[in-house]
Amino acid sequence: MMDTAFTRMRPVLFATVLALLPACAPPPFPEDHLPIYEERPVEVSFEESYNRVWDETLGVLGDSWPVDRVDKEAGKITTEWVIGQSDYIFNQFGGTRIPEKVRFRMSILVDASKGKTRVTVKNHEQVEKDIISADLTFTGSIYEWIDVPSSCRKERQLLEDVAAALGKKARTAELDLRSR
Repeated sequence: MMDTAFTRMRPVLFATVLALLPACAPPPFPEDHLPIYEERPVEVSFEESYNRVWDETLGVLGDSWPVDRVDKEAGKITTEWVIGQSDYIFNQFGGTRIPEKVRFRMSILVDASKGKTRVTVKNHEQVEKDIISADLTFTGSIYEWIDVPSSCRKERQLLEDVAAALGKKARTAELDLRSR
């Protein structure tokens, strides 16, 4: 008699266990939802001479980040890799959101045309992940840097600082920023 009661209850038990199974699944790793890498240049134009904009841009960069390469004739400045925190990728532990460790390298182009000087900033940003949780192939190191798109916050801040150094209002510079 007990066998028949269990046999009748088996589909109900199976359905109950099947319904509760997703609740037991671990949360996805942050690596599972990383955005696709893309460099999005941010630029602003100033009604100032090339030399003045160049000098102020170089001064702001030198105060903020270590400069790697400078080529005034080509109008190019590149920073070294800088270790920092992500603006939008977080580890979540016990209800807290801890920003992920990132490294980034800025590439700045200063060029003049039509009486204005344009400053274009590109940020190459990477997040450090272990090969197991990020499902990467072992290449001799447990940790690897993975390219992720920048939030453009660092680029905008740099251009606002350049605008302030030029005596322009940061709010006006913010309105002039264009992300392509």
